[in-house]
Amino acid sequence: MHHFKINEDIEQLNIQNIKSNLFQYPYTTKNIKKLILNNEPISSPTFIAAYTSFKGEVFENIIYEHLINYALNEELITEFVLKGPYQNQTMRYYKSGLMLDNSAQIVYKSAYKDISEFDALFFTQESVYFVEMSTSKKTESLVKRLYKKSALLKMLFPNLIVRALIVLTEGSKGISKFPTYCTVWMTKDIEDDELMHKIIFNKKETKLLFVQKHKKFIQTYKVKYDKFQYFQTLEAVLEQSRMKPHEIIDLDFFKTKQIGLYFDIFTKLYIGYIVEEEFLKLVSSYDLKAKEGKVVVTLEKINTKLYDLVYYIKEKSGKLKRLYIAKDEIKIKDKELDGFTNAEIRFIFNVLKQEHIFSAIEIEALKNIGFNFKY
Repeated sequence: MHHFKINEDIEQLNIQNIKSNLFQYPYTTKNIKKLILNNEPISSPTFIAAYTSFKGEVFENIIYEHLINYALNEELITEFVLKGPYQNQTMRYYKSGLMLDNSAQIVYKSAYKDISEFDALFFTQESVYFVEMSTSKKTESLVKRLYKKSALLKMLFPNLIVRALIVLTEGSKGISKFPTYCTVWMTKDIEDDELMHKIIFNKKETKLLFVQKHKKFIQTYKVKYDKFQYFQTLEAVLEQSRMKPHEIIDLDFFKTKQIGLYFDIFTKLYIGYIVEEEFLKLVSSYDLKAKEGKVVVTLEKINTKLYDLVYYIKEKSGKLKRLYIAKDEIKIKDKELDGFTNAEIRFIFNVLKQEHIFSAIEIEALKNIGFNFKY
């Protein structure tokens, strides 16, 4: 595997040649500006949280600016996707596909919803690299996010090797936990408080350094990839899982490499439903009122080693609940009304048929068999 080497400008977080460009990016400054104007103590948890979030935005743009120059001078990089102030304003806002969102970030959408976001994206002859940048010293959540991003890119670019460039600040922990396909760069922390203050109050520099014109710099709509149909894939998995009439579900189907990628993208795969009366035989304490009396059944990736049945209840009130039975303990969690799971449930309700129904006996049988998936 080729690991790109960090250069001194990136390692030292040198902004001398890119400073004016940093003022051309959109920032979320309303909260931190208000705190400063109200003389909020810099030691308060509220100020620290807001300032840390803003600093992360600035860090991402500093690294992105450096990556533009890096890509220009690195022969192995064949294409580099533009975002931020380099976007083409007339080619935005599609229903589905790779595009720039309202914040000029690179995202892949399906039915107007973001599936995944990439801090940067570039290509070599045989690989696609996605970039993740973070100022947080804790990297556990970042490592978890890599599964979905990597799996999605494998679907979009089936003929390329998926690799990642991770850019962190010195003192970050858990570096050894990153997958082998990752190249990890370590930089200095942002210490230029004067720059941060100027950006917060929009005191722009007068000079803007535009990226040099080069054929390797491309807009998102110029990227060639295989379309990934998010909701249609969920429906196809549901149908395929119930194709064997003499089996509860086709467990062999769930052991394929392709399904392993789907679990990383979706986390949960829908396999049918059980009516409330039958569900009471499994969970006697169940007292939620399900829409149409249906409890949706999914196979979910609980963690990297455990797959299990998880139930979703769309209540008549409109609320969505996630119910998981773990070692005789029932865990119920509220799901966000504007989240992706709610959109999935709305879609699945429209495709569920009588042949997708489970009995309590069948659910118990599945639990006894277990889901020993290894990908």
